[in-house]
Amino acid sequence: MKKIIESINSKAKNLKEKKDQIKNAKSTQTINFIETIKTDKPIEITLSAQTMLKIGLFVMLIVAVGSLVVALQNILILSAISFFVALSLSPILDTLERKFRFPRPLAILFIYLLFFGGLGILFVKIIPILGQQLGAISIDLKNFLQDNTETLAPLQPWLEKININMEQAQIQEVLSKNISQIANNLQGITKSTITVMTDVFQGLFNLLFSLVLIFFILLEREDIGSFFLTLFPKRDQEYLVTKTKTIQEKMSRWIKAQLILMISLGVIMYSGAKIMELTVGMKYSATIGLLSAFMELFPYIGVWVTGFFMIAIALNISWLAVFVSLIVIIIAQFIEGNVLVPLIMEKVIGLSAVATILAISIGGILGNMVGGVPMSILGMLLAVPIAATISIFIDEYAKKDF
Repeated sequence: MKKIIESINSKAKNLKEKKDQIKNAKSTQTINFIETIKTDKPIEITLSAQTMLKIGLFVMLIVAVGSLVVALQNILILSAISFFVALSLSPILDTLERKFRFPRPLAILFIYLLFFGGLGILFVKIIPILGQQLGAISIDLKNFLQDNTETLAPLQPWLEKININMEQAQIQEVLSKNISQIANNLQGITKSTITVMTDVFQGLFNLLFSLVLIFFILLEREDIGSFFLTLFPKRDQEYLVTKTKTIQEKMSRWIKAQLILMISLGVIMYSGAKIMELTVGMKYSATIGLLSAFMELFPYIGVWVTGFFMIAIALNISWLAVFVSLIVIIIAQFIEGNVLVPLIMEKVIGLSAVATILAISIGGILGNMVGGVPMSILGMLLAVPIAATISIFIDEYAKKDF
């Protein structure tokens, strides 16, 4: 027994000595490394020609991909928008195919006809009225300046102080000429309504490209969907199909909500214009209601476009009509932005009021960064359905048990 204990103690002592030796060796290596660093000898890194070639090719590849993305930026953005618009129109296409037995190409053309036909009729009806009203404003302004020459004389010294050295006759000519020019230009737009939409897509080519792309996406959507499914493992395909159907359902609800918003705002603006027609003699109440309903496609901005139209008409009636028009516009803008949009989107789509307002704001900002005002309008229009799509995955993530 004594020999066993002595053997164990001997082995333990040997192990301790080896441990101390290893520790001392590591300390010595560390000290040697530090002393090497302290010396002023340069550290040399040798790269083979093959390694240098690989690095050069990698950098060139990154630059080439970046240049390609920049060159195709416009096409990539339009393609993304076209895919999303096609996804939004899919529920309407399904309805036309199932309930009305429309062949798919005819159903797509019917959707195009409804949109652009309604747009054309709307602007052909509205722009001549607006041109006529501005023309009348120009004549009234010219007569006002002619009849109040003595009254306006005290303004001449004030104009000279801000470096506007113009006689009253020149001021009269500039104002009346510019307003007349605006009126003539508006009346000329009647024959080319399509140009209004091309501004949103930044050119006729982009508009045609988007329309053709959307047409073929809708026409071959099953084949396109099958192709994209093949890019994913089979275990994920069923999940993707389910989520795509859920997104399409959200899009269907968004279109329903948008129609409710358009009708609601059209009724509000029509009611306000009708009251003004009975009180101050405002005309074109039905046209104002129709314009405001269509312009609801452009959140927050549409009301002010309709408001400009109303004020142009009111200026030919009285200052009281202008004042009442401003009140109607402000009330409609408040109801739209703070009641209708958040409430309807929450009830129909399931998107909270805060999320709706933030989505529209972010969509407008990002759109403006990409392509200015036209893309900002488009960004606000698509912000809610995109946010609704994202909310599907956020809800799924929130329900997971971790």
